[in-house]
Amino acid sequence: MKKFNLSLVALLAMSTFATAGGDIAPVEPVVETPMVEESTGSFYAGLGYSYMNLDPDNSDEANGDAVLLLAGYNFNQYIGVEGRYSGLTDCLENTAIYLKPMYPMGGITLYGLLGYGQVDYDGGQNLSESGFQWGLGASYEVVKNIDVFVDYTNLYDDTGFDGALPNQDVLADSINIGFTYKF
Repeated sequence: MKKFNLSLVALLAMSTFATAGGDIAPVEPVVETPMVEESTGSFYAGLGYSYMNLDPDNSDEANGDAVLLLAGYNFNQYIGVEGRYSGLTDCLENTAIYLKPMYPMGGITLYGLLGYGQVDYDGGQNLSESGFQWGLGASYEVVKNIDVFVDYTNLYDDTGFDGALPNQDVLADSINIGFTYKF
């Protein structure tokens, strides 16, 4: 009886292996496509108001209101480039290109402006001076793709201005407020 039971168990075990396999299809290797991150870069354009001031030491100061037009590209959330034009009104104009380092903190982004620009003064005589410009500012995203900003820009700070105003320290700067739209 023992031999019969062992034979039966062996037969059942072997039949299970025989039917369990069934038709075996070859297994294809799984090929995964790498995930490509979306570009973090973005173009933007903006419009604003600029209060510009040209202040020589021993002469009358010139100031005025201006329209600020700007466009730029953010390579990522920390660095971008920006071009600006302030003018269209009064006697002062500025055209500049800036490198724009940024630091996001919650909903606010603090930024700097480092670049090269040209300040033009048309107050009886046409004067123009170009050189290094810098600025500091902050922006806040009010709704998706629309930011408001405020900044200070030092446009010129040196002795003389286009050969005029010799031996006088001249400071040209602006305070700007406006909005930008990211595309």
